[in-house]
Amino acid sequence: MDFLDSLLKNHLFLMSLTVALGIFVGKISVRGINLGISGALFVGLFIGAWGYTVPNDYFTWNLMFFVVAVGLLAAEDTARVVKRYGFRFILLSVAVTGMGALATLIMGILFAGEASPHMIAGTYTGALTSSPGLGAALEATGGNPDVTIGYSVAYPFGVMAVVLFVQLIPAIFGIDVAKEKEKLAAEKKTLSPAEENKRPESPAFSLLSFVFCILGGTILGRVSVPLGGLGSIALGTTGGALLFALGAGSFERIGPFPMRMDKKVLSAIRSISLGFFLAIVGLNAGGGVVKAFLEHGVLLMAVGIGAALAAEMTGFFLGYYLWKINWIILAGAICGAMTSTPGLGAAIDATGTDEVSAGYGGAYPVAIVCMVLFTTMLHSFFH
Repeated sequence: MDFLDSLLKNHLFLMSLTVALGIFVGKISVRGINLGISGALFVGLFIGAWGYTVPNDYFTWNLMFFVVAVGLLAAEDTARVVKRYGFRFILLSVAVTGMGALATLIMGILFAGEASPHMIAGTYTGALTSSPGLGAALEATGGNPDVTIGYSVAYPFGVMAVVLFVQLIPAIFGIDVAKEKEKLAAEKKTLSPAEENKRPESPAFSLLSFVFCILGGTILGRVSVPLGGLGSIALGTTGGALLFALGAGSFERIGPFPMRMDKKVLSAIRSISLGFFLAIVGLNAGGGVVKAFLEHGVLLMAVGIGAALAAEMTGFFLGYYLWKINWIILAGAICGAMTSTPGLGAAIDATGTDEVSAGYGGAYPVAIVCMVLFTTMLHSFFH
């Protein structure tokens, strides 16, 4: 047992074991539905509940690699998607974040007195797995620690909600994912047949260009935009990296940096980093889940899951049935409207295509602004 314990305290071994077990768990199919690489999240939660964690820098590192790879892979399609669905993406972002805030407000009123108001309001940012929202909440409350507790408790349940959402919705509502991909491919050829036929093969992978996107995204993420009395907003490191990669990847090259790279290499980077960052989320949240049960019962978890589901289902019914958005694009757009990077990873895995990232990139910028606005309003109400 001492030998096993020493192995599990080795961070690289622990993360690799979690990913490996998660892949096996993800292959278990129930009525044709499986978790895929998201199995690493649930294995991580189980192992993390026993007290095994890793430094959060591993999470940021893997998440950065994931969003840059995703941004470069999706860059060519994002402009087309935004051009077609742009206005609907704006409304979708407002509706998703707004419904999540409304659900949190209602449950906060119903459960008033059972937990700190700041803690309940903090679950909103955790339920939508929004780091920018957490930053706004801390700024609005002067760094109240209850906000972070609420976020930390709700976060793993928000991740689980969005992971299960993108996996289960097609089965529940009879959406044929393969046909949705065919429709999307036909739409692309109709809109730009010349470009499709003339598109060159991807050139070699450029490590220098990849690092250029990391550096540029980090700088972009630190740019703060003032919002008057509501404070200020910044994309954050990974948010900046995603948008920088989406923008840079739409060019053949930027100065000495070739931006069109080998898609197989980018896909491999994306898969490796996705597995590890989902595992790390689970490992570092597992102990918090146990603590939440012991200290607050199911209250904060119910608020977190309720807010996440309200936001997701609002986005689904509006996007799929009212605005007729293709499910591949909509799955990414809903995750983008929640500013949920783990959700994006799950959506890519569930649909089997990187094209969901185009929807994510289209909804994400407006969603960040909405998260800041609604988070500030929630804390003003509960103050």
